[in-house]
Amino acid sequence: MSDTICAISTPLGTGGVSIIRLSGEKSLPVLKKVFQPFVNTKEFLPRYMYFGKVKFEDFSDDALCVYFEGPNSFTGEDVVEINLHGGFYLTNEVLKRLLNLDGIRLAEPGEFSKRAVINGKMDVSKAEGIIDIINANSLSELRASSNQILGELSNKVKDIQNKLKDVICEVDVAIDYPDQDIEYISLEQIKDGLVDVVNDVKQLLSTSSTGIQLKTGVNIVLVGVPNVGKSSLLNALLGYERAIVTNIAGTTRDTLNETYEYNGVKFNLVDTAGLHTTHDEIEKIGIKRTIDAIEQADIVLHLIDCTQDLDSQFTTKINNKNIITIVNKNDLLNDTTKKQLQNYAKQHNINIDIQISAKNKENINNLKQLIFDRTIDKEVLSNNVLITNVRHQQLLKTALKELMDVQNANQNTTIDCLALLLKDAWLHLGQITGENTDDAILDRLFSKFCLGK
Repeated sequence: MSDTICAISTPLGTGGVSIIRLSGEKSLPVLKKVFQPFVNTKEFLPRYMYFGKVKFEDFSDDALCVYFEGPNSFTGEDVVEINLHGGFYLTNEVLKRLLNLDGIRLAEPGEFSKRAVINGKMDVSKAEGIIDIINANSLSELRASSNQILGELSNKVKDIQNKLKDVICEVDVAIDYPDQDIEYISLEQIKDGLVDVVNDVKQLLSTSSTGIQLKTGVNIVLVGVPNVGKSSLLNALLGYERAIVTNIAGTTRDTLNETYEYNGVKFNLVDTAGLHTTHDEIEKIGIKRTIDAIEQADIVLHLIDCTQDLDSQFTTKINNKNIITIVNKNDLLNDTTKKQLQNYAKQHNINIDIQISAKNKENINNLKQLIFDRTIDKEVLSNNVLITNVRHQQLLKTALKELMDVQNANQNTTIDCLALLLKDAWLHLGQITGENTDDAILDRLFSKFCLGK
């Protein structure tokens, strides 16, 4: 790439510092043209920070500048970073002046990272790890993204590809030299050679459910009849008063979404309209949204008010396999009502998972732990390599299907067909690291990045 790109690398707005980044062969000449260091220097030494002035005809600003000589830079090209005082107008004005210089153009979204991939400074999975670490909303997501940047996923995928390549080479020999006096690989030997490959792909895929949850958050839906304390429970889980709480049934008419973090994992809370029969059109819409939220939830908290009629609270069937049944207003229970509750649960084969008082914040931490235990695979959480990206998950699924087609092949399957399936699996695995990714896919991936990354 001969052109030099330029973009603001920090968020726009008032702040301490704004950074403008350039990458390409004209980066250093541009720096010499617009920046005057306060110390006398004939050449800018790579990786040294210089203090001076960015000067134009009608204004200037004190700045710190650093030059990275390619290939020892983020993009693998000559890179310059100009650190200005943080100001919206100042930063944009400097950028405009730089873009007016010959051969300098505005970077496309993610183009700095794309150049790093093209120039062999990182692979695609590491680049995706960068954007994930920038967008991380929980400690667990931060850890998973950090391991991806360190190359844990790339190393694992390349190891699988190398095992697969050994089998492919054996098959290719049989295809390329059919008339030679060579003992060719048999179908059973091919299948035996794929055992470790298939197991490795399955093991990676087994982390994707938990891994993607770590990235997007675990979706929790609070359900129950009106006035059982769903909004009070939402406030208790969040640790602050977010939802309006009243004694009036039907206060919550629409879904309310918030998040909290527990054990480093993000949980997405949805407070819903109470499930009941109504002729109010607005309430009907809210109840329809409640039902939709239940179907999409990773876990449902079915809240029961121990002071209300119990029969009326179990009339609606909740279509979700992962349900925690919670008895609320535990502080209002006496010995008689406790016994009545126990007898009702036993008689109707209902498992009461936990008793709480949302109002008094009683047993809330135990509830959080229960939610965590029911949704997060702690064994997977401790892995160094987690699949947190849907693209990676789909590529692994496709590769696994192709490998299983070979494993399930019979003696009538031609060796050419087996070779094609094996090579397609190898290529799909390579798209995770970017080894076999075409320009169109790269463009789509990096379009999700910000301009200066």
